[in-house]
Amino acid sequence: MSHTFRIAMQYLALFLCLHIPSRCFSLLHSSHYSHTTRTRDIIKGHRTSNIIARLASQQQESIPNVVTNPQKQHSCQFCSQSFSSRNQLFRHVRNSVDCATKANGGKEVSQYCLKRIDIVLHIAYECYIDKEFQVERLEKYDSVVIGKIIKHAFLKGLNELYHGQIGMSSSNNSNRDDDLTPKILSSTQTSVASQRHYSLSQENGVSSVGEVMTLSYVYPVRKTLLDEKKEYRQKEEMKSLEEHRLVVQQQLENNINMEDWKNDLGTSVLKDIQLLSAKILSENTKIHAEMSCTQRAYHYILPLRWLNGGREIEKWWLENRNNVIQSEDNNDILYGIGGEMRAKKPPPNDTLQRLKFALRSAECKRIAQDGSENLNLASGRYGVLALKERKPWHNFANPNLKGDASPNNKPVWKVIDRCRIVQFVCHETIEDTQAMAIIEFRGDDFLAEQIRRIIGSVVAICNEWLPDDFIQNATQMDMFIKTPAGPMNHMYFAEARFHFNELVDGQRLFEETDIPNTNTLRAMVDIQNKIMARICSPTTNYLESLWLASLQKNVAPKIRNELKSLFTASSSLSASSVLTETPIIYSECLSMLRDVVSAGRWPTTSSARSKVIKNNPNKGNNATIIDSGSFTVINPKFNDGLLMNDDRIKIPLGNQLFPDLVSSIFDLEEELSKDPNSEGYQRPSSSHCAVNRNAQFTPHVDSGRGSGQSLSMIVGLGDYTGGELLIEGESSNIRYNPIQFDGW
Repeated sequence: MSHTFRIAMQYLALFLCLHIPSRCFSLLHSSHYSHTTRTRDIIKGHRTSNIIARLASQQQESIPNVVTNPQKQHSCQFCSQSFSSRNQLFRHVRNSVDCATKANGGKEVSQYCLKRIDIVLHIAYECYIDKEFQVERLEKYDSVVIGKIIKHAFLKGLNELYHGQIGMSSSNNSNRDDDLTPKILSSTQTSVASQRHYSLSQENGVSSVGEVMTLSYVYPVRKTLLDEKKEYRQKEEMKSLEEHRLVVQQQLENNINMEDWKNDLGTSVLKDIQLLSAKILSENTKIHAEMSCTQRAYHYILPLRWLNGGREIEKWWLENRNNVIQSEDNNDILYGIGGEMRAKKPPPNDTLQRLKFALRSAECKRIAQDGSENLNLASGRYGVLALKERKPWHNFANPNLKGDASPNNKPVWKVIDRCRIVQFVCHETIEDTQAMAIIEFRGDDFLAEQIRRIIGSVVAICNEWLPDDFIQNATQMDMFIKTPAGPMNHMYFAEARFHFNELVDGQRLFEETDIPNTNTLRAMVDIQNKIMARICSPTTNYLESLWLASLQKNVAPKIRNELKSLFTASSSLSASSVLTETPIIYSECLSMLRDVVSAGRWPTTSSARSKVIKNNPNKGNNATIIDSGSFTVINPKFNDGLLMNDDRIKIPLGNQLFPDLVSSIFDLEEELSKDPNSEGYQRPSSSHCAVNRNAQFTPHVDSGRGSGQSLSMIVGLGDYTGGELLIEGESSNIRYNPIQFDGW
């Protein structure tokens, strides 16, 4: 309903009120209440007030209609106070404790009702892992715990704030028919993956100056507020919000015992939670902190001493830090725009150039619009960000994600918009002064450990321990290789962007409530100093020196060897190599497979299976003949033919076309499953089998359709070169060499 139409309805109600008896008063107020109150279904007690007011009005009409003073024709029968209009009488009865209680038959009626408010919070906190190099725990996340603590502080603070204001005496609470307790209705957080894949949750031990959280909650207000003009109500809401923020901040600082949350935090240490600013969302503004966020920014503090030539750069910077070109705009410093710090004197070596080159190799390029369809475009993002190319970051994810970090899963395909040095900072102690670079990562989303593994790779590239194109190679869909993880406790969440909301509002989310970003800048400097203090501690210096030595002597050499073996795997078995003869146990099955190929009867590959095959199946040299691909058959003997006799299960085409081949395949499995070292023992039969020919697969996890079976078996038949099985970076020759593995 448009605003003009609502106003017209109100004037219509007023017109009717002038011509119809007293019951029109309730109609008029009900219409006004529906127009001005957003959560009619949540606010209780208002209907009771209407009934009480009508009762008082009707009782007034029973008095003889003798008008002595037109200005005082409406009086309250309970206190005899006179009013010039029924509206004023209604407000009086509704807001007067004594009169409302008497009109309600002695049952207490509160002067308050619950009002809903939707807000967005800007949060900062310090968080780090107490013990260095702990394995990331995926079952509990620090960001989730932080959200619980803030909601707990909100409820505790609001309850204390409104205690004694929302009712009469505690002894009369049993007579009350309304509940005025503040409640949190819903919440969302930018760093918590509740609607995204869990692999995108912020990893533990990360501080923040940019966390955004939305809260919808109800709190008690006087019912008179509902009758005020919109501008006045908005001012009162802003006053209440600021009061709420201060009360909650006091709770966070003084009354929240982190020991109560120790089991949830595990090895993480959480300190100094701050509500930097708060903002009321208008009726037309809808923000979901997690799903509305279009860009996330993280900062990693990188000690220059980790790099070859870094100490010379550190000395150069410390000597010239007061002789730099620095922006005076706080936004430039806060958001890292345009490289705000530039020294007038050139650096002594090319260390910074190598660092910049390595960092930029992690950025996703903008795809030229040539009219062709590109499935890797970051569609759905704001403006030119939608033209960036998504990359698979499976090799840079937490290894504990396992199959969930497969390049065939959508969550690993993400965009890094920016990977640059945005600032230099230094930390001074009595013994030493260290200079560090702040590396900014901006992107649509980040996997757990992704940033730390990019940092580890960048350090290795700058020190020439890994090739310059390592990151480009590691972000290929068909590449599976280990990546080095940088030390934890160096990172903080810097900013969350909401481009579509900012476009409507014409400004950043907290630009009005944090002018000129003083709270955020102060919190950012504080977090940077705390992180640098931990980095410069003797214990951390020692542990990180061990990490650097291990990266140089152990991790990087192993990765180089893996790269070498991957690039030479396809040529490791040349066509002229002597191939072993076919063992007799495989002869029958191999002969049937060759008959299918020679007859041109190889089935087409399913669309789902085609997604994990690198070469293009379903297309051969002849358009009518398929010479590569994969199809599935089921075991007709599995569980006494259960799968074949179940009407709910569709029999694969392979079973219908090649029944003799199917029997031969599962007979072969039965022979291969016998354990020669254990008399009578045999591997349980499989329910399904995938038959592949000339198909090179990308890294993936199996679908897991084996009924209760945790291990798969694979074996290669025929004369071919290459075709090794690669599991977790380890290559195995499967030609007439059956191997069992966990594919799930």
